[in-house]
Amino acid sequence: MDEFSKEYKLERMHSYAGTQVTERGYNMTIGLTLLWGVMINAVMAAFFTYQILRINYVLILVLYFVGTIGCSILIHKSDNPAVSFAGFTGMAVSMGLLLTFYVTAFTGHSVAYAFIATALVTVIMVLLSMLYPGFFMNLGRTLIISLLACIIIEVAGAFIFGLPMTIIDYAVALLFCGYIGLDWSRAQQYPKTLDNAIDSAADIYLDVVNLFVRILAITGKRRK
Repeated sequence: MDEFSKEYKLERMHSYAGTQVTERGYNMTIGLTLLWGVMINAVMAAFFTYQILRINYVLILVLYFVGTIGCSILIHKSDNPAVSFAGFTGMAVSMGLLLTFYVTAFTGHSVAYAFIATALVTVIMVLLSMLYPGFFMNLGRTLIISLLACIIIEVAGAFIFGLPMTIIDYAVALLFCGYIGLDWSRAQQYPKTLDNAIDSAADIYLDVVNLFVRILAITGKRRK
């Protein structure tokens, strides 16, 4: 997996296909694409909560995995920004299905707090990434190994031993803070094309969503 990731990142480093943009336009495209994904999720959570609860949970998981994986492949295989943007939109909708189902377990105040906290942390990590790009670029292998370890511990603790894994929520939240900084730093290394901007936004979007889920798990108050 790590070798595949390296090959993919190297391929993007030399991908000049598509419309070239200025650095400002490139970063603005990343930001606006991220905002589009967040808006999709917010609308789904606000207006489709009750409808989504009527859907079988297994079906939601199937739609989530098929949609997310399929759209991710579409995003990263295409050099056409319109196709990549369509794939990003599909990814956000797929992710929104699971997020909508998940956030219904928490109070509206908890969800709002987690959203604001996630936004603030994301901005801070982007700023830190701009100040110390070299530091974040060296975190790749450490973050992958640490995240895999956390997933194994979490699965074993929850399903085998039946133990609460709150500490893992803190650890994973911290790891995705690092991933936001890493993926922003990586984004700045790629040729400044619209397609690379959208591809980078997709990477960061997944980091942000995972961070939001963990912050909500840590700070959220469940509905009675």
